[in-house]
Amino acid sequence: METSQKDWLGGRQFDVGRYLHGATLEETVATGVYCLVTGKRRDSNVYFVQSGETWVLVDTAWRGRAELIRSAAQTLFGAGARPRAIVLTHVHPDHAGSASELARMWDVTVYVHPGELPLPPSGRIIGALAGVERHWMFPSGQDGLSPIDPNVGVPGLPDWQVIPTPGHTPGHLALFREGDRALIPGDAVLTVNLNSPGDALSQRHTLGGPPRFATWNWRAAAESVSELARLEPSVLAPGHGRPMAGPVLAPALRALGEQLNSPASAGGAGSSAGRKLTERVLNFFDYSRRAR
Repeated sequence: METSQKDWLGGRQFDVGRYLHGATLEETVATGVYCLVTGKRRDSNVYFVQSGETWVLVDTAWRGRAELIRSAAQTLFGAGARPRAIVLTHVHPDHAGSASELARMWDVTVYVHPGELPLPPSGRIIGALAGVERHWMFPSGQDGLSPIDPNVGVPGLPDWQVIPTPGHTPGHLALFREGDRALIPGDAVLTVNLNSPGDALSQRHTLGGPPRFATWNWRAAAESVSELARLEPSVLAPGHGRPMAGPVLAPALRALGEQLNSPASAGGAGSSAGRKLTERVLNFFDYSRRAR
């Protein structure tokens, strides 16, 4: 679906020269929501989400970004600013890499969906790498993470809901504020198509699902896109790519969900040989098939 320039959010940039790695801090994406773009190209986005007198950090980017994030927080909220909590949409190194350091720095709790707490299986390449990266990010083990109850919500953000969005990881979650229909989907929905080398290299702005090569269960991920589409968001603040808003968003997200859940997307169309090859590729990357 075609989008116009006004559909892509990008407000005033705060003093870019003070940040490392080419990072930029954007002004309000939605009321009380600020986006820190932590690198020049496809580094993940970090969000500062304010509710009343408190604020929460959503995701923490790669390891080594803690000072960058703290500096951005002080720019927004003043010297010594400290969040009520840290919430991770999922435990991948580009979203959770600086969580342990920031938790120690601020003395706050890091929350994840309970489905993220068990280590993934080690029988496949992705599962083995996930186990290694988990120990690298949280050397003290599971003590570094606390489960969040989706029915209770995020501490410090009473106006936001926790939406389970399994697929990219077993316990992936999104945050949704019904008042203005603002959605922070993590990697469940992106505004860059990382499954297309051409789109990714050109940095084309388009809705896309999570990268298949790092996705736990593609079919579950596709269904999660459809679940998010049913929320009919008016603002999308993704883990990668530029935030997006406007009336085009909801129908575009519905179309993406239909596309990803179609038989063709899962290898159900085309020649028999093509279907088998696609299925083998998806099964290789689908490490949900191993017992956890």
